[in-house]
Amino acid sequence: MTMGLYEYRTTVPESWLDYNGHMNDGQYSRAFSDAGLEWMSHLGLSAEKVKELSFTIFTLENHIVYQNEVFAGEEITIKIRIYDFDAKRLHVFMTLHNEQDAQCATYEVMYMGMDTKTGRPGEFPASLDKAVKDYYEAQGEMDQPKEIGRTIGIRK
Repeated sequence: MTMGLYEYRTTVPESWLDYNGHMNDGQYSRAFSDAGLEWMSHLGLSAEKVKELSFTIFTLENHIVYQNEVFAGEEITIKIRIYDFDAKRLHVFMTLHNEQDAQCATYEVMYMGMDTKTGRPGEFPASLDKAVKDYYEAQGEMDQPKEIGRTIGIRK
């Protein structure tokens, strides 16, 4: 499978706005989650494959950094990179960009492969394992983004 860096695109609907007139913080989570689901399908783990393989991906932890406002009607693009992985986990870093390609938010997430028959963590099926490795190699080198591993706190 030949693949390049996956990009998810969508247009921000009015229903995603808050009373400040920009995209509500919860909708960033939605956009990143939707992007992750589409990306998994791109890697070969579609809804049909989840049933066929009795295998899915769960989100263990995530962190969003908000950097610029996004407004209704704007097309946003989410770019997805694998930061690290092992046999059953993916440490993924996503960036959300506006129409001018300004970075508006980042999303760091840890995904865990799950065997749906046992309800327990499981190693990636061979086809997904290969797709993950191919994607990781195809994306090229990645400098550590300043947002990776970021913690919340009041600086003193």
